[in-house]
Amino acid sequence: MKKIISKCAQAFFYVFSTCFVFIFLLSILSFLEKYFGFDMPFVAVLEGNENFNAQITIPFINAVFSYNFSYSILFMWLWLLFYSIYFYTLKDFFQIFTKNNLFNKESLKKLIIFFRLNLIPLAINILVVLYSSLKQKNENIEEELIMIFIHGCVGIIVYLYIDVFKKGIQLQEENNLTI
Repeated sequence: MKKIISKCAQAFFYVFSTCFVFIFLLSILSFLEKYFGFDMPFVAVLEGNENFNAQITIPFINAVFSYNFSYSILFMWLWLLFYSIYFYTLKDFFQIFTKNNLFNKESLKKLIIFFRLNLIPLAINILVVLYSSLKQKNENIEEELIMIFIHGCVGIIVYLYIDVFKKGIQLQEENNLTI
């Protein structure tokens, strides 16, 4: 079961990384087509459309992705890149439990990296909720609240694992000294 969960996290890593690579490359191609006039494959620049400026067709699955030429694409790149890294470290987190020697400094280091990485979306979403409440905008912040809840729960669980691993390493070192 441990290996299945690790493989699922690895699959999520590959999915997010593949999406990041496709969207990154194809959005760069759409930028080149719009501003330099090159005719790029899988890209259509939409003229006269108020909602979207570019349309990307992702090969092999024929998914259509439309977006504006603005900073929103940069945030999408950062979001996909972050969650690619996040699921990579999640894969490492689950692989810790498949090893024979569970309590070692390398495993503790991986747990701390995953814990710190988990704090980033938590802090960003808290700032978004605070900003929205201070501006008193009637925006929907349910997604941010869900992300705060999910990353908060994961953070608490990983923090408890870190504490258990620290105590396990300490007990293992004391045991090695008595032998």
